[in-house]
Amino acid sequence: MKIFLAGSLFFFIAGNAAGTQLILESSKNVYYEEETVLLHLTIFNDSSAIESHIIEFLQPREKNWMYIGNLHKLEIKDIPEMQNFTNHMPPEPKPHSPQTNKNYKPVVLNSGESYKIMIPFFYEYYPVNLPATFNVKLHWLENSSNSISFTVMPTKGTKKQNNLIINGDFSEGEGNIPYGWKIFDERTLWDSSQKFLMYNVDRQTAETEGYWAYSVFYEVSSPCQYILSVRTKTSGPVIIIFVEGWGIVQGRKRRIERNECFYHQRADQTWETQIRKVKFANPEVKWVRLKLYVYGNAGKVWFSDLSMEPEKR
Repeated sequence: MKIFLAGSLFFFIAGNAAGTQLILESSKNVYYEEETVLLHLTIFNDSSAIESHIIEFLQPREKNWMYIGNLHKLEIKDIPEMQNFTNHMPPEPKPHSPQTNKNYKPVVLNSGESYKIMIPFFYEYYPVNLPATFNVKLHWLENSSNSISFTVMPTKGTKKQNNLIINGDFSEGEGNIPYGWKIFDERTLWDSSQKFLMYNVDRQTAETEGYWAYSVFYEVSSPCQYILSVRTKTSGPVIIIFVEGWGIVQGRKRRIERNECFYHQRADQTWETQIRKVKFANPEVKWVRLKLYVYGNAGKVWFSDLSMEPEKR
């Protein structure tokens, strides 16, 4: 039995008397739906020899995120829907590994050295109802980590009248996170007093992958039709709102239908409310998610007053 100190928490690691030790940690006991759950892994060489560890990285490699589903596996107790968990999201680039990159180099640790990496825990791509408590352990070859437990709660945000979207007016949230919206970039500004979400998009981002934020998932019954309304303005970037329809494919949530709503702004860069019709025809669509996406030109974009209400017939 080995005892390690990570931050302010003690971990008791069962395993070989010497070799690679896996120390798993969660920075929080409770997360909310709009938060990305990132687990922290420390790989520790507890031997007197040099140890080599092959890590498959999620792309882009610079994020230092570990791929789960091949060499490394997460055991998630009491949730059968996540028995074969992977955090790879096709059609995104495959993980950085010896099989995908001829220049791949393993992590080499001298005696007493450690390596830290993060594991994105994308529970939301599985049919799991919130609140949910996850009991998680990592396995690699004959090594296993300690077990950790954390709970994910539904967002505290509220809906207004017939609006499907939680916190569509960006009036609710805590810290720098608006309820009901997943923010992935620190350049995103949520202003609770003026009730908007603002992107600050540099040229490189605008001309490559673009910039976005996601809503949380919403259950729907398809076929269905909605009226999407949004108030926006832009200093240059092109705006598209993708209204995605998701269903279960091979036990996992997948996007199976999508509405692409393009927005063309006036040259004076003032607020403008625009309305689009969106619909889903595939009866396998069980959830929808909004992706507020911009690209093309550098500058700033503002979003406010989003609503998606069933179309009246």
